[in-house]
Amino acid sequence: MKNYKNSFLAVLGLIVAASATLAYVGSGNSVFAQLFSLSHPPKDPVSIHTDLVAVRAHLVQDKVLKGSDGQVSVSLTLDAAKIPRSDQRSAAHADLVIVLDRSGSMAGRKLSDARLAVTQLIDRMTADDRLAIITYSNAVEVLSPLVGMDEAHRRQLKTVVAQINADGGTNLGAGLKHGIQTLMQSPANGRQRRVILISDGQANQGITDPLELDNMASAAATQNVAVSTVGVGFDFNEILMTTLADHGAGRYYFLEDPKNFAIVFDKEFQDTRNVAASGVEILVPLGKGIRLVNAGGYPIQVNDGQAVIRPGDLLSGQQRNLFLTFQVPTDKEAEFTLGGFQVRFNYNGAAHGIATSGQMVLACVTDPGEVTASIDAPAWGARVIQEDYNQLKEGVADAIGKGEKDKAMDQIREYETRNQAINATVGSAVVAGNLNTDVRALRQSVEDTFAGPPAAVAEKKKLNSKALQYESYQIRRDKK
Repeated sequence: MKNYKNSFLAVLGLIVAASATLAYVGSGNSVFAQLFSLSHPPKDPVSIHTDLVAVRAHLVQDKVLKGSDGQVSVSLTLDAAKIPRSDQRSAAHADLVIVLDRSGSMAGRKLSDARLAVTQLIDRMTADDRLAIITYSNAVEVLSPLVGMDEAHRRQLKTVVAQINADGGTNLGAGLKHGIQTLMQSPANGRQRRVILISDGQANQGITDPLELDNMASAAATQNVAVSTVGVGFDFNEILMTTLADHGAGRYYFLEDPKNFAIVFDKEFQDTRNVAASGVEILVPLGKGIRLVNAGGYPIQVNDGQAVIRPGDLLSGQQRNLFLTFQVPTDKEAEFTLGGFQVRFNYNGAAHGIATSGQMVLACVTDPGEVTASIDAPAWGARVIQEDYNQLKEGVADAIGKGEKDKAMDQIREYETRNQAINATVGSAVVAGNLNTDVRALRQSVEDTFAGPPAAVAEKKKLNSKALQYESYQIRRDKK
């Protein structure tokens, strides 16, 4: 396992650069004509572009075995053009709502560092940006409605922030609800709208049902309000905070050290200055018998034969890649078509939409050799590293948190056996490196976690399970 403390600052500072391998067909005047070219297209590419966003999809393999689980992956890449700062206009203005846990467990350094970070954020925001501050413990307190950051409001907000004290329980649901309502009740006017929810503990008052909380965040995302979450310390529920951010099309952060509050707030604010496509939705048509069973960890909503995924904003010049895992019937030989993906998003308050052209054909066959031969080695290697390995880390993190060392080791062993067998034929160097280096390090980290006196093991389980889960979240959802 990587040393989480040493890597955190670098992780937050990364902005994924635009790739030089995006398919481009069209006018030489397009933004993409200056940025992207494709000399070696992947197997069966399906692509489309506009001057703001481009989409590319291709199958990792185009055959599945009769009688198998019928699962096959599609690599989906989204590229945003680099938007000149002068063209961003009103999209550069932010509406932020800080929803801060002030329960008793936040007393001391956690709360003092949070107060300092909010004060620094107030200083960075311009008069055209707006900020609201809400705290929650047993109940919710709106310290400030959404106001512009002129000098009078800066002084007012700094005063109320300095007076925040810790006491009581954790009514996280009420805080989240008020934060979302604050933005929903104010006209968007093309502004970037975000709720930043902070907690260091378990939701133990008010609405505590994870499904109900997730539905709140999902409803916000449909109205172009993003929900980002920040878990502080070792005692919060990382699964809840991750799923809230996923459903809310925002971002999840794990802060072992509360001094990093300022980094989180600054990243969330600076990202609003750099959005090329907000409220991104990916619409995936599902043919008869075809299911979308995974989308890089993001929630999947299915309505009328169409799956919807909301991966969050695309920043200027950013490339994001997701692996979509489909399942097709394998009771008989047959062919299936995948494609017609649509991407909808907003830019400067206006709605945009594009759809991929062409179809990808997937065949169910009886010859295992045909299946293996159909694997695109580079695409398969990329999927193993981004999707499969990080699913493994999620499972190992869960087992560590529950104190189930044997289960963690069994999961590692199964992953090794499966991918060694496939790679004996495919011959992916990146997978071989993953098995020889990363998997060995993961196994050793499990051993190290459970070594030592009981008190030390208990602390290592908390830290290592959260750090490992956070690493997998960032990479699998391509939010590095």
